[in-house]
Amino acid sequence: MTRMLLGQKSLAVAALYFSLAATAFADDPKLVTESYMIPSADAGIQLYIRNKHPAGVTSFPGDKILLYVHGATYPSETAFDLPLGGRSMMDYVAQQGWDVYLVDVRGYGGSTRPPEMARPPSDNKPFADTVTAVRDVESAVNHILAKRGVAKINLMGWSWGTAIMGMYTAQHNDRVNRLVLYAPLWIFSTRPIIGGDGPLGAYRTVTKDSARHAGYPASPKTRKPI
Repeated sequence: MTRMLLGQKSLAVAALYFSLAATAFADDPKLVTESYMIPSADAGIQLYIRNKHPAGVTSFPGDKILLYVHGATYPSETAFDLPLGGRSMMDYVAQQGWDVYLVDVRGYGGSTRPPEMARPPSDNKPFADTVTAVRDVESAVNHILAKRGVAKINLMGWSWGTAIMGMYTAQHNDRVNRLVLYAPLWIFSTRPIIGGDGPLGAYRTVTKDSARHAGYPASPKTRKPI
């Protein structure tokens, strides 16, 4: 009898939680989402941009504008705009009254594929190093500054993106309000996983299995994927 009551209470608590969560999502500000392309500083390269902000708002101060860039493996939306439990990180930030953008460096996501990607990876050097990625970010920042009529915005980079945003900020500190380094590159005791064995090619492919295990070499066994 006690077990059944506990089970009923657990079900009641779960139902209440999901009911409150649904109500909270329903009360969140409605967002406007716009996806489009902008030119990079380099001829023939178009960059994918996504923007989310509260509906009905078209003017934002620079300290309420954020641009995100991805790491060395996946495009921006796969981490920043992946809805978990019905809401992505991008959604959450925008619902706090922010004007939020993501950009894909050339060769990633919706941005232009460089010609090196049409050949085997061993035929060329990496199609986009950090210096090249900074040029793409600079194009995105300049676009946002002009679009919103502000002098500075906030930047957020994840993994390799921390090096990109850090280098951009070092070069253009006058255009950056705050810099967020999320899961930054740090000191490696072994060769970085993204490099694999041997010289880097123009690009690399990632299987589902390698994606599941690549980030867990130093994690406790209880936290590693099955």
